[in-house]
Amino acid sequence: MKVTKGIWSITIICIFFGFFTVRFFDNQRSIVEIGEVTSIKTIEYLLKHKKLLEEKKQELDDRMIEKESAISNFEDVAAQKNIIGQEMQQKLSDVRSMAGLLPLEGPGIEIQLNDRKRDTILSNNPSIIQYYIVHDSDMLNVINELRSVGAEAIAVNGTRIMATSRISCGGPTINVGKYGRFAPPFIIQAIGDPEALQASFQSSDSIYHDLIAWGLEFHIKQVSNIQIPRYLGDADYTYARSIKEGE
Repeated sequence: MKVTKGIWSITIICIFFGFFTVRFFDNQRSIVEIGEVTSIKTIEYLLKHKKLLEEKKQELDDRMIEKESAISNFEDVAAQKNIIGQEMQQKLSDVRSMAGLLPLEGPGIEIQLNDRKRDTILSNNPSIIQYYIVHDSDMLNVINELRSVGAEAIAVNGTRIMATSRISCGGPTINVGKYGRFAPPFIIQAIGDPEALQASFQSSDSIYHDLIAWGLEFHIKQVSNIQIPRYLGDADYTYARSIKEGE
């Protein structure tokens, strides 16, 4: 009789244990499913919002191009009226070129900058993996070298680089300018004397040697004609003002 009571007690305990175990795993599965649905909805929302922003940006770019085209037409008409108008139009064009507000083309070089190939990285020392990837400081050093030897216009992955352009780390990507965010490989284009631009990276103090030493990919080639887009962004001066002659 005692044995029978013991068996029944064990049976009842097992039933309760099984019941609560099933409930526990059901609750966990529900939490996971809810989390997955929430994540998917968040991703869908962000993708939709990104698309809307891209469409708005494109609309504003188109309107800006339309307005600039109208201004250009007015300037052409004014230039046809008299010689002063022609001289003024040329000066305006020169100023716009210097300000990066016109697309440019000409000879130069193209640089492809990329992380070190993964199959050549030693996995037994993960602490130095950071040296095998392209950083924002590496890109900035390359751009500064191009500027120092007379590059007249520079672009990174199709984004025009100006004196005020941002180049900063963005996790696994690099932020370029106001809107650009790029992952490697990075294509850096520069208009200028192709021979001089390429030769600058062979000097003993060039960043080229440091990056190559860490196994990063750094390929340079001369190009007979490079097209660099105009700068797209704000040029507001909050604190600076022009100084008039005689002040």
